Amino acid sequence: MATTLIPGGTGLIGRHAAKLLCERGHTVRILSRRARPDVPLLHRLRIEYVQGDVRDPASLAPAFAGCDAAVLSQQFQNFPVENPKRNETFDAVDRAGTEHCVAAARQAGVRRLVYISGIALGNPNPSHPGIRAKLAAEQAVLGSCISSIALRVNVVYAADDKYFPRLVRAARWSPFVPIPGAGTARCAPVHVDDVARAIAHAIERSTISGVVNVCGPDEVTWKELLLAVAQVNAAGQRKIPVHIPQLLLLLAGWIGERLPTPALSRDAVIFATQFDQSCRNGISCTEAFGFQPIGLREGLRIAFGGGEL
Repeated sequence: MATTLIPGGTGLIGRHAAKLLCERGHTVRILSRRARPDVPLLHRLRIEYVQGDVRDPASLAPAFAGCDAAVLSQQFQNFPVENPKRNETFDAVDRAGTEHCVAAARQAGVRRLVYISGIALGNPNPSHPGIRAKLAAEQAVLGSCISSIALRVNVVYAADDKYFPRLVRAARWSPFVPIPGAGTARCAPVHVDDVARAIAHAIERSTISGVVNVCGPDEVTWKELLLAVAQVNAAGQRKIPVHIPQLLLLLAGWIGERLPTPALSRDAVIFATQFDQSCRNGISCTEAFGFQPIGLREGLRIAFGGGEL
């Protein structure tokens, strides 16, 4: 089995991928900015941690040395709200960080690269800095002369993600569900375990290359998704959508950008609300890896304890 490095292995996708790879017999190494991060999901697993930062090319050589594969899943703190003062931006982490990883992988003789990309990259003429950075990162990986694949992941949900569990808890006492903007942008949410499964297939089946979409089978609007999540443990309780106007969100983003530690930004509002994340085009998990991610109803039951869509 492969020795796999995961930059970003303490994040949501990275830690679930690390867990599954360990269970499948792989040797896993995690690159982290901290020497020994505390990741409860990984406590009982034999994982090596290496301190480093994708923004610092000099720190990457020890991490990549001796690895057969790498899963590039790094994100900056408080994603998708950039903090330029701390160099926590899409360009620094997604584009330049990925380019640094590709160079280190090439030097170390890594034989397989898996880049965790985003389904929003399918939008035409992207002007958003996050999409531009991820497109450049995809190109760096796929043009690296190393066997490579880019997984364009849709909206991910899990019991241990940053956002959806808060909504589930809030819905236990409040009938109101906040909907950013019109809530009409479409997505195909995917359970984090299916993302980890796609990553494992991408490493173990190195003849598959190019771009693969990692999406759930149910395409919904953001409004439908948020109402479904809020309803998980509130069967029989009517939930009332409350739309937050786009202009108000952008104003909050403008104010948030000016805080010492940005709490929100206009780019983050646009990134989260305005891009289509449907999976109408491209190669699916079923076509590439022979499995279909679980449906939203079942996935929400697994993640948050049951309930009706």
